[in-house]
Amino acid sequence: IIQDEEYFLREVEKHIDGLRTCYTKVDDPVKGGTFGVDLHIGRDGGKPKVKQPRTGMKGNGFRDCVVKVFEQVDFDKPKKGPTVISYSIKYSLGK
Repeated sequence: IIQDEEYFLREVEKHIDGLRTCYTKVDDPVKGGTFGVDLHIGRDGGKPKVKQPRTGMKGNGFRDCVVKVFEQVDFDKPKKGPTVISYSIKYSLGK
């Protein structure tokens, strides 16, 4: 398996519906915002440890919801050993 940036994006995008569902927990969806995390993928792959969640977006359960979705992403064994990926999402209402 070739593990380039596109591979990691595809694996996260499989969970886009869950990330969208979390947006319903935001206090001010019109305002939008970003949410970033660092995904620590172990040498054997699998589910990442989610570290450093960063966002200014407020909402009851929003942050926990997004972290839980990222914790469900399942990665193949990284080609180069343990890997850290910084990932961010921009939330906004579609037009």
